Amino acid sequence: MPTTRVSPSEHTLRILLLEDSALDAELVIEALSGIERRTDITRAVSAAEFREALVGDEWDVILADYVVPGFDGLSALSLARQRSADTPFIFVSGTLGEEIAVEAMKHGATDYVIKQRLERLPATVLRALAEAYERRQRRQAQAALHRLLEERTALLHELDHRVKNNLQLLLSLVSIEVREAETEEVRSTLCRTKARLQALGTAHRDLYDGKGMRLFDVTTFARNLCEELTSTDETMDIRPEFDLDPVEVEAAKAAPIALLFNELVVNALAHAYDHRKGKLKLEIRKHPGQLTFAIADDAFSPREKSAARMSSAGTILRALGRQLEAVVTWPEKDPKILVSVAMPLDEPAPRP
Repeated sequence: MPTTRVSPSEHTLRILLLEDSALDAELVIEALSGIERRTDITRAVSAAEFREALVGDEWDVILADYVVPGFDGLSALSLARQRSADTPFIFVSGTLGEEIAVEAMKHGATDYVIKQRLERLPATVLRALAEAYERRQRRQAQAALHRLLEERTALLHELDHRVKNNLQLLLSLVSIEVREAETEEVRSTLCRTKARLQALGTAHRDLYDGKGMRLFDVTTFARNLCEELTSTDETMDIRPEFDLDPVEVEAAKAAPIALLFNELVVNALAHAYDHRKGKLKLEIRKHPGQLTFAIADDAFSPREKSAARMSSAGTILRALGRQLEAVVTWPEKDPKILVSVAMPLDEPAPRP
């Protein structure tokens, strides 16, 4: 294979030139001296030599005539792209018309220079090298980001696994204490603690599985919680009904909102129905900058409303209200609404 070398060094720019004309090859090499970089130019004069060069070496730039005896430019381009899709491929030809040039670019050519304008070749090569470098940099950055994402995903899986295990352990311990409780008062207190742990577990599950640890679906959580709690007490016939706007909040608010919902729903079921049939109507409304929700029935008696209000005026509810900047109201004049809550709502950033 004929080879021409110009100023080789450890910083050499390696160029593969497909050109059957010795005179044209010398003109191309002369034009490339304007690059002002050390270059190592290897010339191939046939399809066989071109294939051998592609297999045997790595190239910074490939220059090719469009017409070579027994070979054509598009075939050379296809071989080069199979070998190295990122290596700049520039046609240097005297027969490359506009239509052929457009077709070559569609097939992956980087650029083209006609032999009558070889003074354009150095700038074309340098521009192609700069674009190839930028593509490599972007690809490396994307690869690094992908690796980081995989690492974070693995950590999240591990964190999720540990949290679930720890919550399950706590639930098991509390269940043992419930069974061994000596008084109904102690048993009731432990059952409320167990319900709170279950609410946290449900919030964690919904947060991790649904929104990738960033957004918490308040609406889905509230619906599931009400359905679960109303189905577990066999002594009461309470049917949940829902009128819910779709609401999502940032993950940091998931735990306190889950506990607040749980506290109010458990309290309503325990004190506001006086062992009668009824409906637990949950309404969630999303307003500009505010979230409201209410628990209602067709009608609560004054005694039921008083029992629910007095039993919920505890430290836990007040602490959760302060944390969420929520206002909890027990409407006395509206028999249908047991309790309503209003809290600030910041719109979470859109999911990528």
